Amino acid sequence: MKANTTKQYLYRGDYYGYTTVTSADGLVTSRVYTTIPTEVSMALSVNLLGDLVIESETKMQLNGYIRNITDVNDDEIYADGQWKIFQTAPILGPMGIKSGYKYRATIISGNI
Repeated sequence: MKANTTKQYLYRGDYYGYTTVTSADGLVTSRVYTTIPTEVSMALSVNLLGDLVIESETKMQLNGYIRNITDVNDDEIYADGQWKIFQTAPILGPMGIKSGYKYRATIISGNI
């Protein structure tokens, strides 16, 4: 599962972003997550700490969620897995920034 952005993406997942809502008096803010997911294409790898390393051309938010990751045959690779994105960065190459983004996500629920 080594990530390689020069090849076709082999995995798809459902991404849930959020909007920040502020109360009328401006004192309380909270996140409201979307109920309808956005399907994203991605390359995946796993680091030594067990975090999911994602490379994608889709821009995703910090603290967003990814679920239902499937391979090219629509087989779910982690049963009922849900990951929370905790790090984002641009993809860097030898000549500087390439197109796309690199994310790290940790599993918060599911079977692996």
